[in-house]
Order: sequence, then C-alpha cells, then structure tokens
Amino acid sequence: MPNRNLLIVDDEQNIVKSLHRQLRKKEYNIFTAYSGKEGLDIIKQHDIGVVMSDQMMPEMSGIQFLEQVKKKKPDIIRLILTGYASIENTIDAINRSHIFGFLSKPWSFEGLNATLTRAFEHFDLLAENKRLHILTDQQNQQLKIINTNLDSLVKERTSQLEDAINEGIIVLALAAEAKDDDTGQHVNRIRRMSEDVCLRYGLPAAKAEEIGIASIMHDVGKIHVPDKILKKRGPLTEKEWRIMKYHTIAGEKILGTRPFYKTAREIARSHHERWDGAGYPDGLKGKKIPFAARIVSIADVYDALTHARVYKPAWPKEKAIAEIKTLSEKAFDPNLLELFLSIMEK
Repeated sequence: MPNRNLLIVDDEQNIVKSLHRQLRKKEYNIFTAYSGKEGLDIIKQHDIGVVMSDQMMPEMSGIQFLEQVKKKKPDIIRLILTGYASIENTIDAINRSHIFGFLSKPWSFEGLNATLTRAFEHFDLLAENKRLHILTDQQNQQLKIINTNLDSLVKERTSQLEDAINEGIIVLALAAEAKDDDTGQHVNRIRRMSEDVCLRYGLPAAKAEEIGIASIMHDVGKIHVPDKILKKRGPLTEKEWRIMKYHTIAGEKILGTRPFYKTAREIARSHHERWDGAGYPDGLKGKKIPFAARIVSIADVYDALTHARVYKPAWPKEKAIAEIKTLSEKAFDPNLLELFLSIMEK
C-alpha cells in the first residue's frame, strides 16, 4: 500500500495552517510540527513518507532538522521551504545534505502539488526497490538452503548408487572366482596389491581405489569357461587353451559399454598382455597396454604363484619374487614391477 504520510514542520502557525488547508483534499495523512524537535518526535512514532520543513527556524534550522531525519530515517523523502532571499545558500545546503527538493515562499499550489507528487512517487519507488531487494535476499537464502540440501542429497544418493554398483561388482567377481579359486580371497588380494602399487606410483587415493575396485573384475570372463577346463590338472589342449584365452574378451563384453566400467573393461581384456607383445588377446606391447592392466597382470601372476591351484602347489614368497624378476621387460612393465617388488619385499 502506498505511503501518503506527510509531515509539515514550520515554526509559523499560519504557514502550517495554510499548507494543511491547501492539501486537505489530497489523499495525504498530514502531521504537523512547529519545531525540529517536535518533528523528530513525530518521525519516531509514525511511518512518515515525506517531510517538508521550513528553513529558517529557531533552535534548529530546516537543514539541521532534515540532516537529523536522514540519520534517523534515511528512507524519508526530505523537502525544504525557503524564502527567495536565502535560495542560493539553501541550494548549497540541499546539495550537501542530499535533500530531494525545495519550495520557495510564497509557493504556488501547482508547484506544491507537483513537488509532493514526485516526492511520494520517489518514496514508493525506493520502498518497492528495498522490498524487492529483501525478497531477493530471502529467495537467495532459500535457494542456498535448497541447493545445500540438494547437494547433500545428491552426494548421499551418489554414494548409495556407488555402493550398490560396487556390491554388484564384488558379487559378480566372486561368482567368477568361485569357479577357479576355492579360497574366495584371490580378488581381494589383487585389489589390495593393485591399490598399493597405485599409491606407491603417486596416484591420488580416489584413483587408486577406482583401479582397485576395477581389478577384482579381471577374471569375470571365466564365468563362460567350463569347469572341466578351469579345474583341469594336466596341460590344456590347443582347443581348451583357445577357450581359456577367450575369457579376456568375454569379460570385456560382460562389463558392457558404460563409462563407469571403462577401467574394469581394460583390465579384463588386457591383463594377459605382455610388455614384449607376446600376450593375448591383442598382442599389445609396452605402454600400449592400459596402465591398470599392467598393474593387475603383475599382481595376478604373483598371487597365482604364491597360492595353491588345482594344477600346482603354492610357491614360497622368495621363489615367486625371484621368478617375476626374470619377467621384467618380458611380461611386465619394468617400472611398475620395481614398485611392486619394493612393496612385496617389505
């Protein structure tokens, strides 16, 4: 609702009465005061929109009074009445005190009415602007709270989704391992060793964890390999070996095409590639072999050597280390093997 509360301050009663009489038919709620002190008391008690004060008053001049109004209620629009003789000095004071405007004595009704109309319009404009600023601040605070809550919710849901996906990965990996390893701990050891090498290499913990989780899927393709081949105690025939090697391609296919499984797919397909290019299924050589697959290939061979399988007993740690050392630059990336051995030899 527009503010139409007008305060008239003048020490001459006839001036106050004259202004009141001229403006009484307008839609103003008029307050009057005969001194600056009395005027300040009124603005404390009422929501004044525009104050119009005489300049020449005893005890407190109009400029002094309006400066006090500005300090106490800066939103009030301030006007001053002045005689012709003091207009030049008054204008200078107006500029210093940022007073909205002035009326000269004697005034015309048209000029008085136009000045007050502009003054109240300016007050309403400032009040609306202030209201919108407050509303904007409130909405920004609400949005900030919503965004904070949304961010927390997204993080919580993302964490839950990642946990569910990781759980699914582990179940699938264990299902594949159950066909080839009675202990059920092979994939956990591969994960731990892979993460250790990643950290020793200098990768961030989050990236090391990502590769560690992906590493447990390295043999997921063995789900497609018949048990009679996986558990065969003697050497494989050429046909059986061909079926066995296909588990790398089968593993990649099982892991689909989603970006989340990219590292796991690389490991599943390429963890039997060799540094010298003599591996399978693609005959990749050197650094063309994906980084994560190069790490897992070392961990996989070491774990296979140091744990019993249906076709062999477990090797002592020292013998296994000596064996994989001979495969540097043949089967394994020499730099990654050095990091791996520095961990194992401790």
